[in-house]
Parts: sequence; structure tokens; C-alpha cells
Amino acid sequence: MSEPRYAANLPSVGLVSMFRSPICEDFSKIDADIAFLGIPYDGGIGFRPGTRFGPREIRTFSVRYSAWGGHTPNGYWDVNQRKRFLKGLRMVDCGDVDIAYYDFENNRRKMTSNIEAILDRGAFPVLIGGDHSVTFPNVCAFSRFGPVDIVHIDAHMDWRDEIAGVRHANASPLRRSKELPFVRNMVHLGIRDVRTSDDQIADAEAAGAKIFTREQIRELGVNGVLERMPKLGNTFVTIDIDGLDPSIAPGTGSPTVDGLLYHEVRDLLQGVSKMGKVVGFDIVEVNPMVDHYGQTCLLASTLILEFLGAIFASQGRGIEG
Repeated sequence: MSEPRYAANLPSVGLVSMFRSPICEDFSKIDADIAFLGIPYDGGIGFRPGTRFGPREIRTFSVRYSAWGGHTPNGYWDVNQRKRFLKGLRMVDCGDVDIAYYDFENNRRKMTSNIEAILDRGAFPVLIGGDHSVTFPNVCAFSRFGPVDIVHIDAHMDWRDEIAGVRHANASPLRRSKELPFVRNMVHLGIRDVRTSDDQIADAEAAGAKIFTREQIRELGVNGVLERMPKLGNTFVTIDIDGLDPSIAPGTGSPTVDGLLYHEVRDLLQGVSKMGKVVGFDIVEVNPMVDHYGQTCLLASTLILEFLGAIFASQGRGIEG
């Protein structure tokens, strides 16, 4: 009998996929609980480009968590909670949206239809960007869950109506998403950028958005913020990596000082997973071209794994202990 392939399963060996999940690029053949989809687009960037390589590098560092059996099929054990998460859940990596240069309308249709194909198969989509402009077409795919609430972690409001006539850059996706008829509550967490304008805040609040600045999160604490958030139903979460402090997540095109710490973001996401039914999420603005030895990509893969654990545990799935 021949030896098994990749018995040690070290990160430096074998093909790369998200957490070493099986690859399934034919959406019609998805048979899994969780499906990863890369969105390597950075046509909406106004400062430092490179987020098109985010999905690939996050995958590369995610294999750190597949060594020695990793998270599948036994899930991962949380040393703080003394519980096992994601046990028995099936994951697949669906590859990437076939991005075609800077044609946003063409790419937007592909992003939305790819996600819809994942949802048609009953899998939970995890969307890995890409710049933040991809969040609008991402949200469009979730109309079937309407009304949909959006929780947004970011240093910036991303509420600009247009910049020189461009309405689909990474400064606008939350405003565009709030204009969708099936989007209900919107919560912004971690806002702090000095370029945030009074008219953006006033306009967002007039549209019903709830805003918690980084300073308010510090003052109120995570539980205080969660208590003041509106009631959530079906919820889409969008995580801009620059919501975190650049000392721990330097690999982003728009680093902003005095950001959220990892445990704050993790605890906020765990709270959100209990408040409503998370139907999908994206993580965007990871730019490996300016990262420091993969620090941001590794953090992003950890955040994805722990958020998935919290989401499915809140549904009573994949939890043991």
C-alpha cells in the first residue's frame, strides 16, 4: 500500500486553496456548507493599488491553519472558550471571479452572478477582495434574503456619492448599497479617518445609518456598542481591513492610525453573529504589495476562520464542547 499524499500537510507543501479546502470551480457541483470566492479587483482604488492580489495571498497564508489535520474535518479548538468550532462542516474553494481589466459593469455582473450561483447551491459565501468597491455587487447578490441589514467595519464611511462622476469607486459602496430597496439597517463600526466630512455623516444618518466611531467603541466597549445597535435580521457583514490598526494590519492601501485591535473586531463580529442571521460576508482592501511579511494576510485568514466559527455556532452547527 502506498503512503498517503501529504501526510504531514505542512504549509510549504501541496497546492494552495483557502484553508486547503477542496477546489470546486464548477458552481453547479458545489456540495458544501461554506464556499470561498476570490474577487481580485482593484479598479476602484484611488491611492495604492494591489488589492487584486489579496485573494491569492490570503489563501497562501491560510494554509498555516491546515497543517497536521487543520480545521477539517475536525474543526478548530478555541483555547479560550474550550470549545471546538466548524466541526464536520464542509468547505470548498470556488476560485476567483474572472475579472476583466477595469470594466466595472462587466465585472459587477460577474461578481453578483457568481455569488448567486453559490447561494443557489445552499452554501454560505465568503467573499475575499479586492478593493471595497466590490461590496456593492456583493450585496446585490443577497436580494433573496431581503430585508438585509449591513454591518460595516472600516476606518472610512465609504459614503461618497461620486468622485469626478465615478459612482462605483471604493469610496462609495456603502452609499450605493443603502440605495438598494432590500437593504434595511446599516451599522458603521470603527470610523475615524480625518477626511470624514460632516455632510457624509449627516447624509448617512439621515438615511438611517447608525455610526460608531473608533473612539466611541473605546469608550463604550464592545458590549456597550452591541447594546446600542439596531435589531438585526438577515445580515451581510463587510470588513475593510483598514478598520484595524495599521500596526497589526499594515497591508492596505489606505492605512489609518489608531484603529481597532484584533480582539475588538473579533468580539464585535461574535456579537453580530448572535444578534442576527449572517447570510454572507466579505473581507476587502488587503494589499499584499504593501504588506509586511504577510502579517495582514495571516490576520485576515485568522479573522475569516474565527468569524465562520461564530456564525455557525450561533446556528448550533459545527460546535462541540
